[in-house]
Amino acid sequence: MSEFTCVLFFCPAMVFIASIIGYIIFKKWFVMPITTFILFTILTFTLFNESFFSWVIIYTIISIVVSFLMKMRHA
Repeated sequence: MSEFTCVLFFCPAMVFIASIIGYIIFKKWFVMPITTFILFTILTFTLFNESFFSWVIIYTIISIVVSFLMKMRHA
């Protein structure tokens, strides 16, 4: 799998699914966005380069949106 495919398709899908599962398990909306930010920041400096950090912000925003949608759904 190329890095482009991973960044554009696999990672957002993984963040989306992990945010749903994380909200179901922890029942807190902020757990998965924080986890997403920390995990992808680590990946920025271990697997990718510093330009990947913009994607970290995008993935964190996706996780926040999904977590809030799950919170509103269960409210």
